[in-house]
Amino acid sequence: MTTFNKITDRASIWGDYYEPVLPKLNRGKGLRVVLFASCNCGNNLVHGLSLFEQKYPGLLNITGVATDDPVDPNARISLKKRIWSQYNAEERNELKDKIINTCMGFGIPCYTGAVKTDYFRKIYQEWNPEVLIMFCFGQKLDHFLFDFPVLGAYNLHPSDLPKKIGAGTQPFQNAMRNGLKTSPIVIHQITELIDMGPIVGVSTPVNICLHDGTYPKSLLTLLEKLTSIGSWMSIQLIYELINLKTSGKKGAVSWIDFNKEFPEEIKQLLMEPATNDLTEMYEVPFHPLLMK
Repeated sequence: MTTFNKITDRASIWGDYYEPVLPKLNRGKGLRVVLFASCNCGNNLVHGLSLFEQKYPGLLNITGVATDDPVDPNARISLKKRIWSQYNAEERNELKDKIINTCMGFGIPCYTGAVKTDYFRKIYQEWNPEVLIMFCFGQKLDHFLFDFPVLGAYNLHPSDLPKKIGAGTQPFQNAMRNGLKTSPIVIHQITELIDMGPIVGVSTPVNICLHDGTYPKSLLTLLEKLTSIGSWMSIQLIYELINLKTSGKKGAVSWIDFNKEFPEEIKQLLMEPATNDLTEMYEVPFHPLLMK
């Protein structure tokens, strides 16, 4: 059964636009959010916030998702520099399809092409976001995209940015080169300088070493572990943004104290040793707002 209409247009330069056959019913209600996300962590972001929207349909409205196309040879997403280099072509395609299918399952349109084009700007204006959240997305955004949302544009980055370590496309390699034993995930505002925007929140430390103090053989295990809390942190961010909107204020969230917000169960889980098991997905308990 076909769940989407696939639109291919040369104006997208690469990739396609996917419209769900069964769009969600609550269009126009709640905080309008657009997600720019890829890989497993991006899919978890889309899934987690979609569950929040289903639980609180009057509070959140995910209007669109942009994701990487790691298969199209014309795509400019730093394929060789970023974590995509750790996957083969079949795995990349599976990860892309996973996000598209998640979007279609929740009735959210999904775009896989170039974002700094007039073609996408028109789509973006139709999505009309009040908030943009980015996680593991391969294209640099321009002013039009990150200045458009009145409540801010935010990126989740898996490195110790407060220590000025890990900005850019190789956060895990930078952490290891600097001999870090732990690393956080950081939420920061998006600016024209990659990973240099004002920091909004920092997770509690995440152990990135094995039992013996060495690093895992594959960067993918660190990707899965460090990014496992991204969805949880994004739900907290959305909660703060909804409160900000309700108060009638505009502008970005200034600070979230994640050390205070994280339950001890998650803090202890994050400090357990990493593993060489590539099948380990590091499942984190649901955010309390999803359990009420």
